Amino acid sequence: MKKIIYYITDHGKGHATRSIAIIRELQKDYEVIVRNSNSEDLIKQSLQNIKLISGKTDQGSVIKNNGISIDKVKTKNKIEKWIHQFEKNSIKESRLISKYSPNLIISDISAMPLISAKKNNVPSIAISNFSWYDVIDFISNDKSNLLLEAYQNADFSIKLPFGTKMDHFKKQKQVGLICRKTTQSKEKIRKKLKIKNSDKVVLFALGNSKQKISCQTEKNIKVLSMGTNIQNCQFLDLSNWIEGQNIVAASDLVICKCGYGFISECFTNNIPFYYVSDDNHIEQKSISEQLRKIGINNRINLDDLSNFRISQHLSNVKKLSNKMEIDMKNMIKIINEFVPK
Repeated sequence: MKKIIYYITDHGKGHATRSIAIIRELQKDYEVIVRNSNSEDLIKQSLQNIKLISGKTDQGSVIKNNGISIDKVKTKNKIEKWIHQFEKNSIKESRLISKYSPNLIISDISAMPLISAKKNNVPSIAISNFSWYDVIDFISNDKSNLLLEAYQNADFSIKLPFGTKMDHFKKQKQVGLICRKTTQSKEKIRKKLKIKNSDKVVLFALGNSKQKISCQTEKNIKVLSMGTNIQNCQFLDLSNWIEGQNIVAASDLVICKCGYGFISECFTNNIPFYYVSDDNHIEQKSISEQLRKIGINNRINLDDLSNFRISQHLSNVKKLSNKMEIDMKNMIKIINEFVPK
């Protein structure tokens, strides 16, 4: 069986969840080895018989306590230090690649393994809706150039929707939405959670935000949270729930930050959402702009969450016109073309 090493950035969980969706399909025909250090439990519990080699794949950005905005000073210091170690780390990674002899390297969206893949003459694909070169535009020019050069080692890039231009990759193809498909029906999930089908369900998915979030609700409205602390109302904390896409599908409304993960799962399950965005965060700005272009302008401010009237927002939210399909067939077709025969 041919082998793929799949690198997942050590920034957030969204990269891991969409990578899990792809790896589930790849495991039907390939042995897949995963490299990651910040989502190990999620990956192990989501993927059967997966070999995970723990190790730092990149730095990513440092997020402020509000769970939304980038701390530019801390991010700059950490990323520049990481890039400074590119050469040393890529040599170590080259040894690992040589040991396992993969037929293909996939990276979402760590730059360093693309250097190592090239050194080992292994084809590589970058998959993402952005690259760190696009997003971290405030680091020094010499470090930025090193990051650019690292990404240019990729043989191909598969671009996800709502992304930045990513035009520094030599060859690129756009695909549709990629995310985990639901594994249980809305009715089964609600039954597990002891929620009536007649109740309205609102999911807060703002990560580990320290922002004060307070909401006003009513008897027939149930509030769920994926790691977000909410004041003044009872809520069910589902932060340890592995298949989060099922919770999205069981909801009537989602409140999330402007990231690819939850928004893609809302679109593929036709669930309306409000999002919080920081335009100083280039990925969030890009997603927000593209949502507006297709008529979705359900943006709220962090301050709005200090006294959030759930029933009012349930009534006013802009509904999604059409359910979007997961484009996994196209994704796997492109990957298969890059595996040497």
